[in-house]
Amino acid sequence: MTTTNFNPRSLAQTLGKKGFTYLLWRGIFAVLVGIMFLVWPFDSATVFGILVGAWMIVDGLATCGMAFDQRKAGIPWGWKLAEGIISVIAGLLIVIFPASFAVVSSFFILGFLAFGLIFQGIVQMTTPKPLRSGWLIVNGIINVIFGLILGFLAILNPVDSVFSLAWMAGLTIIVIGAYMIWFAFKVRKLSV
Repeated sequence: MTTTNFNPRSLAQTLGKKGFTYLLWRGIFAVLVGIMFLVWPFDSATVFGILVGAWMIVDGLATCGMAFDQRKAGIPWGWKLAEGIISVIAGLLIVIFPASFAVVSSFFILGFLAFGLIFQGIVQMTTPKPLRSGWLIVNGIINVIFGLILGFLAILNPVDSVFSLAWMAGLTIIVIGAYMIWFAFKVRKLSV
């Protein structure tokens, strides 16, 4: 049995040198992909799928690279490598079948959102009396109504649901990318 001497200072130095680069490139790529979603929100389902797939491939490769650097530093790395490999495989599948990905993912995402709103609304309306207020009941009714509307719109007009999700994804990816860029500089500053 081998033992690994975990050194927090070594981890900080490794993250400062390599982690900065990985986080910075991942963040820049995420922001660019997010901007592309906003500029061309839905020219076709193919573009949507290819952008998501490409992002996952680059992110997976960066994660694999980080895993190998963690291995060199004597830091546990196996799960990080598995995460990277799974991301690359998923990205490749999405690039190969982009239109299918866009349509199927929009139904799943909107379906889960609709179900979540309906379920949350029912829970809010049936909360025990000592915890229930008028506003909680009103909020529950609104959640159920919006959940039903969202579900019906997703079923009746799947093209618009894919378009809306492209915008939501673009904004989300830009926020995630900006956070990665900010965090990259924070990691570099803390490792000095």
